[in-house]
Amino acid sequence: MKRLFAALAAFALPALLAAWLALAPLGGQYASLDPFAEHVIAMQGRNAAVFALLMAGIGLAVLAALAVRGKPAARLTYQPQVAPQEFGRRRKRTAAPPPDEESQDAADDALPFEEPPAESAPTEPEALPLPPQPTVASAPVVLVRKQRERRRDWFGDTSWLGGLPRLGESAWPRDEAGTPLPFAAQIDLAELAAARPDMPLPRSGSLAFFLGTGAVIAVPEGVHDFTEPPADLPPAYDEGGRTFPLRQTRLTRWFFPFWPITPVAFDPSLPQTDAALTVRFGTALRDHPFYAAGVGAPVEALWWYGVIHLTDRLHEALDDAPRLLARRREEMTRQNAEIARLRTDAAAIPYALEDAQEIAEQIEGEYAQVQEQCAALPEMVAALDQFVAGREPLKRLSADELAIVGDILAEIHETYGEVVQGYLPGTVAELATISVRAMISGPAETLAAVPDAVLSRINREYRLAPVHQHRMLDAADDGHEMLLLQLGYDDMMEWAWDETGTWRFRISAQALFAADWQAASLSFETD
Repeated sequence: MKRLFAALAAFALPALLAAWLALAPLGGQYASLDPFAEHVIAMQGRNAAVFALLMAGIGLAVLAALAVRGKPAARLTYQPQVAPQEFGRRRKRTAAPPPDEESQDAADDALPFEEPPAESAPTEPEALPLPPQPTVASAPVVLVRKQRERRRDWFGDTSWLGGLPRLGESAWPRDEAGTPLPFAAQIDLAELAAARPDMPLPRSGSLAFFLGTGAVIAVPEGVHDFTEPPADLPPAYDEGGRTFPLRQTRLTRWFFPFWPITPVAFDPSLPQTDAALTVRFGTALRDHPFYAAGVGAPVEALWWYGVIHLTDRLHEALDDAPRLLARRREEMTRQNAEIARLRTDAAAIPYALEDAQEIAEQIEGEYAQVQEQCAALPEMVAALDQFVAGREPLKRLSADELAIVGDILAEIHETYGEVVQGYLPGTVAELATISVRAMISGPAETLAAVPDAVLSRINREYRLAPVHQHRMLDAADDGHEMLLLQLGYDDMMEWAWDETGTWRFRISAQALFAADWQAASLSFETD
């Protein structure tokens, strides 16, 4: 109907003008228009002018009808070359909003002259539903470090943390600047699939995980040797100290301790008591770092490895002594500048200059003390070098030697405290802890030096991380994203990053099912 009304409205004005020309002159109240009509008639003729207006009216009516009708409603048709699921997605993207009055009229105009009953009117085919996005259940796999056994070569295990990767023919990954990435873990896909048989994971090969900017390398099935590390591989950690140090020292290590693991499925629906989890994981949960001796307990065993570590730490403090002195001089310079400013500042508060001078005297006294300690430290370092020369790192100290080391450590802290602060362990127990931690993850000859009682305690209590567990295949709330791998703070692994932080590799469920490991992303997150 709108089309008809538009056509009549467009025809009406030219028709009225044609009628006026046909009847002119009208006189009366229209007399003022008569001269214009006479002029048109004189130029065109009455009949020609009327005919032209009528034809113009007809043309305008047709254009108005077409304009109101608009474009016909778009209809989707199935295309054989498009997969059904793609067709469904396209249908959803092109689905129209509810029709407004104008589009509804256009649809009405498209109907035949005699409309069929409403119940028999043809209906638009429903859009094909979107295919369900792949989802995964939240049943994480906890990576439990294996028990250390004296008569077993665990370097043949197929899932492990730290150490070196086995990459086969694959190249060691690098970041965008060309720097090799630090290796963290390699997981046997067959072992992982056995822990989560409900997931369509590959049953062969392994995944190697690298930190830094992150990389996941798929290694095909087969026997592969440990990959030789790149010559420009940056340090992984300083023993007993920082992770990813910026400069090399005697304590620098290029890859983390090696420790095989077992993937253990974790069912959140089972009891969450410490006793139940201990049975499930085969080891106790812990919330504290490892110590070779309990708090307040005497140190019964110390190895020369720990004393050599102490010597290396003392060398590090000596190497940094010039930087320490430079920082103290800069501090004095800033304080002297403050004193000079206060002397010329009439608005300075009372006693500000006096207080600044007292602080300057204190800084100068501390600087003199540090300078004296730095000058005397080389003699102590030389004496300690001589003390450890020729010692077997895995040999235990005698009781007398242990007592001497205790006295040496106390003397160093008392005599060189300002220089060694932050560099040296505070107690002999810390030296013993560093020794055991290195020996427990080394080859068979290092393990042989670990006492039975200490080995039993580690196997019983220290095979899990103390804060956030190392875990895999933990799904997000909606199941569309997977936590492929999480690595938490772990003192036994020398993973000394923030205790509340974790490295997390994430991947979509769709990429996981397609084994598109390059789609994984890495981030470091803290609670």
